[in-house]
Amino acid sequence: MDFQDLVDSYEKASAVISVRKTEDGHYDEIRIVCVNDSYRQIMGGGFKDNILYSELIPKEPNFEDFCYRAAVLKQSLHSYVDTKSLDVWTDGVYLPLSSKLDKDNLCYFLFSFEFTKKSESERMSNVSMETASNVIQTCINLRGTDNFYESMNKVITDIQKITDSFCSCIIMIDSAQKKYAPLCSKFRDDNITINDFMPYLTPDVVLTWEATILKHDNIIIKDEFDMAELEKINPVWVKSLRDAGVKSLILAPLTKGNKLMGVLFVTNFNTDKIVEFKEYIELSAFFLTAEVASNELLERLEYMSNVDTLTGVKNRNSMNARVDWHVKKHYTVTVPYGIIFVDLNGLKQCNDAGGHEAGDELLINAANLLKRHFENYEIYRSGGDEFVIILPGCKKEELEEKVKKLRAETGYGSEVCLAIGYAWTQTEQELRKCMHIADEAMYADKKEFYRQHKELKQR
Repeated sequence: MDFQDLVDSYEKASAVISVRKTEDGHYDEIRIVCVNDSYRQIMGGGFKDNILYSELIPKEPNFEDFCYRAAVLKQSLHSYVDTKSLDVWTDGVYLPLSSKLDKDNLCYFLFSFEFTKKSESERMSNVSMETASNVIQTCINLRGTDNFYESMNKVITDIQKITDSFCSCIIMIDSAQKKYAPLCSKFRDDNITINDFMPYLTPDVVLTWEATILKHDNIIIKDEFDMAELEKINPVWVKSLRDAGVKSLILAPLTKGNKLMGVLFVTNFNTDKIVEFKEYIELSAFFLTAEVASNELLERLEYMSNVDTLTGVKNRNSMNARVDWHVKKHYTVTVPYGIIFVDLNGLKQCNDAGGHEAGDELLINAANLLKRHFENYEIYRSGGDEFVIILPGCKKEELEEKVKKLRAETGYGSEVCLAIGYAWTQTEQELRKCMHIADEAMYADKKEFYRQHKELKQR
């Protein structure tokens, strides 16, 4: 067959693409064998016959997977995806060519495509009946109740069941504030919760997702081959996935404009239905993004950006929102956890001697000290000279050691002198009780400080 005659017979931009099959059943080189004039007009110059596709456009794992399926597995495929590297949506058709044309481990397919600047509903709805039915069910559940969180929990439960995954989850991300929070999750085993996996979802993992998916419509891992490819660009994330027992993954970004709001992902699903599930997750993420944006979720996550302007730590409103989220189980503090209350000793004397500017500087120094001691934990300025630290997933010995080091640096005569109280628990329901205990202990410590130093006047 003359491949050039074949592509020239198509009006839409078309190319014959070859995929080299490896001995282990995967692939290596993917080349654009020949193209028609429409292809050349759309893609511009730089093309030559049999060129590596990655010499024309950035490498895209999901595109490569579809190429492999069309050329080697002889699957007819269609996709309509957000091609971030080109800033367009690509409506692509993958048509396998006869295996009689394959030779020397080279397999062929015809790729035909159109670009659209924005997503178009008609193209997006061109999906299988099964996928369409599942997406419609997702949309119904999104609108099925006035309670936003109830709706989201219904949807994430549907996604887990439809994909037969170990876990389905939505995590909201505020990259600017370097904060993130699970919104909802569902596990195959009802005895497991997202809190069991938060030790694997550390900041150095979650906050790398945006850069990793920046030029991809989503991230898909179906086997160890895909895991190894992801490891080349994000080894920290892959280590976390392996440690958590993740073998397969679909992760789709929730974006509004160019801003990443969060991600939807499923893990350890039935990889035999990867194409259908990819399509379903992508469409679900599209509608979930709209729902999240319309409900102004970022305001519901106000504590993420509700910062005390003087010290740069979270303020009291943020702390109250955090406690409410825990009590309502929207975002619980990972057990075991510790609570530390601290209060500045001598702020009144500082204000009296140097004015409020000196007092403000002392508060800033205190906040900076706490940031240094508790860099990866939640720090709040809960009152005028009072701070609260929440330490999720903190062992008792670790908490006690941290308090010991803090006391050693903030005793009488130190630049920042603190009264300190703390509490620790292994029980999720005891957050408010722990805060009360830590608060009482802090005031007892403060009372003892002024008893020993009567020359100082307590405010």
